Amino acid sequence: RETMVLARPLLAALLRVAPAVSPAAFARVTPAWGPALQRINRQTRMMCSSGTEGQRSVVEQCRQKISDALDPVQIQVDGAYDDPNGSHITIFCVSEAFEGKRSLARQQMVFKAIWDEMQGPVHAVDQMVLKAPSEVEQ
Repeated sequence: RETMVLARPLLAALLRVAPAVSPAAFARVTPAWGPALQRINRQTRMMCSSGTEGQRSVVEQCRQKISDALDPVQIQVDGAYDDPNGSHITIFCVSEAFEGKRSLARQQMVFKAIWDEMQGPVHAVDQMVLKAPSEVEQ
């Protein structure tokens, strides 16, 4: 188990460098790594913006989950530092749900909405600006 945890970054790098090599091919060579490789490959594919039906980038997934949870008036989720994969994201959100809440409670609401992404493809939220509609300049 420890070997798989330590090898995960290496395997993820290998899948990015050699995308033609499938996880199944790796799994034949090292059967114990098969499930981990398939999970890494699935996360890597979801991080890439592709036009294929049913797959969305991590930035789009985060935007949708925040929208579903908070019903914002305005929302903007971007990859930070020109990161197209969205491993670092910035969030700007204006929502009625933030009215009367302190900054920490607002952040907790957003993190709760994107918790699954924070466990996998999203490494960090680099900036989070969360406002109630009454706080936005008219």
